[in-house]
Amino acid sequence: MNGHFALLNRLRDGYGLGDFIREEIRKQEAGVRGEDRLVARLNELRLHGEFRVFSDVCLVLDDWKVQIDCLVVTDRCCIVLESKNISGHLYFNEELDEFYKEENGVESPISNPYFQLMRHVRFMKEFLRKTHPLMKVTGAVIMTAKSHRIMQKPTHYPIYKLESMIERVTQIYNSSGGTSFSGEELELVEKLLQENRSDYEYPPLCEHYRIPPSEIRLGVECPSCSELGMRPTGKTWTCVYCNKRDRNAHKKAVNDYFLLINNKITNRDFRKFCMVESIYAASRMLGNMDLHMHKAGGKTYYTKK
Repeated sequence: MNGHFALLNRLRDGYGLGDFIREEIRKQEAGVRGEDRLVARLNELRLHGEFRVFSDVCLVLDDWKVQIDCLVVTDRCCIVLESKNISGHLYFNEELDEFYKEENGVESPISNPYFQLMRHVRFMKEFLRKTHPLMKVTGAVIMTAKSHRIMQKPTHYPIYKLESMIERVTQIYNSSGGTSFSGEELELVEKLLQENRSDYEYPPLCEHYRIPPSEIRLGVECPSCSELGMRPTGKTWTCVYCNKRDRNAHKKAVNDYFLLINNKITNRDFRKFCMVESIYAASRMLGNMDLHMHKAGGKTYYTKK
């Protein structure tokens, strides 16, 4: 979400994506609120056996990366829960595999959450295959919006309202007979998840939205007045608008570069983006940041740790 705020701040006036980016921010904020409501409701969950709850789980298998809203790992099964905070009248067409919402007389097609759930269920089956091949993996989509109504409910899709989630999870658990896993085995699953968790890496937003980097405004942002265009003066930065001084103002600019332009930055990239003339000053500032330095073919570049 920080990337979208940076994009909104740096996108040149007149490019025409401002309203779209604001809507993307609104959707992301709604998604976070929905996930928080889901996790909070799980505090009410009581099962006969042991279980663990994990939220915002980012995992990688080779080139397969997933971000799962919530996992409930029990002594009988692993339950994937996907939160969808979508308001309005919701319709699922199983025959056409379509999902859309109707609000104020306008129909809007939306990516079917059932297929996202199935991808994550398949991932977890593969993730657990070597250590817990007998653990059943299942799941459900939980609609977390306060103002929504499912007008056309799917017959075969496990899609439920937040208010019924505890009962539905309990039903899934109770119907998952067969192999029972000990507390030690659950601890092994927990250790496996913790060891393999990683930050979910999104592509730079200019790449994602196909925005030419030339449409991104350059400069270091003032932490006081938020204007772009601070100037390096000695070992600090000075705002040309309000005269605020800050030694570390370039760090946010570098982070903006990673979020918007590229996941690696060179000395030349830094000088252009931060509007710095001195190669040596740029090298000093990059070297003092908490970044990985890479050397390849006589060239040096930096990436986030």
